[in-house]
Amino acid sequence: MIKRLILLGLLFVQCGLLSAQYVIKSQEELVQLQQLPLEKVYVHYNTGVLFPGEYLYYSLYCFNAATNKLSNISRMAYIELVGEDLSTVFKQKVQLRKGRGQGDFFIPVSIPSGNYKLIGYTHWMKNEGVNHLFQDDIIIVNPYRIDQENILEDNEQTISINKLESKEDGSIKNQIKKDGTILLITDKKRYNQRDQVSLTSKNFKGPLGFGNYSISVRLKEALINNDPLNAETFASSFFNMPKNISNKVNDSIFLPEQRGELFFGHVRTRKDESAAAGKTVIISIPGENFQLKSAITDNDGNFYTYIQKEYDSPNIVAQVLDDNQEAYTIQFSQSASIDYDEIKFSGLSISQEIQNHILQRSIHNQIENAFYGVKPDSIISIDKKDPFDGGTPEVFILDQYTRFNTLRETLVEIVENVWIKKLDNGKYTFWVREDLESYDNEYAADPPLVLVDGVFISNHDELLDYNANNIEKLSVLRDPLVLGSKEYHGMVVIKTIEGNFLESVPERKIASIPLSFPAANKNYYRQQYDQEVVSKYNRIPDFRYQLFWEPQFSIEKSEVSFEFYTSDVPGEYEIVLEGFTTYGKPISSRATFLVE
Repeated sequence: MIKRLILLGLLFVQCGLLSAQYVIKSQEELVQLQQLPLEKVYVHYNTGVLFPGEYLYYSLYCFNAATNKLSNISRMAYIELVGEDLSTVFKQKVQLRKGRGQGDFFIPVSIPSGNYKLIGYTHWMKNEGVNHLFQDDIIIVNPYRIDQENILEDNEQTISINKLESKEDGSIKNQIKKDGTILLITDKKRYNQRDQVSLTSKNFKGPLGFGNYSISVRLKEALINNDPLNAETFASSFFNMPKNISNKVNDSIFLPEQRGELFFGHVRTRKDESAAAGKTVIISIPGENFQLKSAITDNDGNFYTYIQKEYDSPNIVAQVLDDNQEAYTIQFSQSASIDYDEIKFSGLSISQEIQNHILQRSIHNQIENAFYGVKPDSIISIDKKDPFDGGTPEVFILDQYTRFNTLRETLVEIVENVWIKKLDNGKYTFWVREDLESYDNEYAADPPLVLVDGVFISNHDELLDYNANNIEKLSVLRDPLVLGSKEYHGMVVIKTIEGNFLESVPERKIASIPLSFPAANKNYYRQQYDQEVVSKYNRIPDFRYQLFWEPQFSIEKSEVSFEFYTSDVPGEYEIVLEGFTTYGKPISSRATFLVE
């Protein structure tokens, strides 16, 4: 039996939702949309007070609003840090796996002192407005800049912080009810510097404590009370919010990213800028681990696709599948931004009381960053998907053969089972013999799919005189396959030596936008001072304020144990565990210890 490789295009939901902001056309569509629950996002992050040179670590929980359990609706979430001028300092995409995601952000010296909001959401949540999104206060103190007017008190030209007893009105004050489900226990209450700490999270309620959690161990903020919002306080308010969208017929809505990351755009005729309906669009993420998708434009010329697999290329490309590509213009579009006008920021002022503390912390951060090379985090490599989806291509590495000047000559002289065929219109195209096909049946019904560095090539004629000295290898797949509504007889994938073929494609034929990668999953560095490595770090200073960060772990038994080491910074450290049981119950647990 001949194997058929299927490259699937975008599948739309039954009610015909075709864009990131879709206008509800009928009561029937509205009823269908209301059957999909809304979502809620909780973000556990490591500290509400940050200096340049420090990391904001976060762990994200996405919930089904109807069940209060982790959601399987959205595949992507978003984290933003917004300043008082309502500008976005940074925005990160977070890939969700069973409702969980993680990431971090390094605070650069370019960010001024001030009050900020940490925002967490999915596209589906945006339908209920900014007040439905996760929000919490972040304070950034940047002593390296002279523009401190955002948090100056009485116009003093100083850089220190007043002690605040609680957050400003309009925000939620943390409250923790100690129900004893999960307790944090350390082997001692006092430690020396560079001591090992053994930490156990004990689950005293068996299956009722099973769930997903995150944990942080950090020097306790003694100068300002700006603790991150805990899970129990979040649940008391946000779990009582709407379960379904409140939109009406003729309203615009944001669609959930159920099948992956959503990309969309439009195609117009170049002649009169009219909508090009019913056109096939090929969307590709170039590179060695290329991805291919297809979509059909709607009556307004719009196309839409979801990217499900992880990618490692910096661009996504779209082009019209047409013999005359230059007759059309094609562009990507962006989802509407969030209106942050309703956000309320905490009030923070600066006095002259604690300049020494700020100076010391800034010096510690500089020293820590200077030694980052010996204390690095490691990025968990992405699961690189097979671009041939299980097919086994024949690979021809050209350096192993006598090189020819053009691709046409190379195909004739080196590449087996691939040849050039002249069409009735006088143009030439590649042709591939199907696997196990008789040589007597030389010409199959359809030409192959051809890509160069992952860029789809619709006009093979343009490649025949391409300089073969630029090519590293050719991979030939001899299985029939389908992309969108069109069948192809095999695939020819050309990889150039420089991997930069996209740069040579005329801009008028394609739409290309840069990709921002989702936040990387990391194994965060854990300092060791056991006997095997103690000599390595004897002379290296250790001014860590963040001793331990575990963004995702599960509790499925009576206890989970962790080990980490203290640093050279004395003081009171706080252990913070946040998370939710499998039944959706919020858990917040705290413990402290001293380093002397």
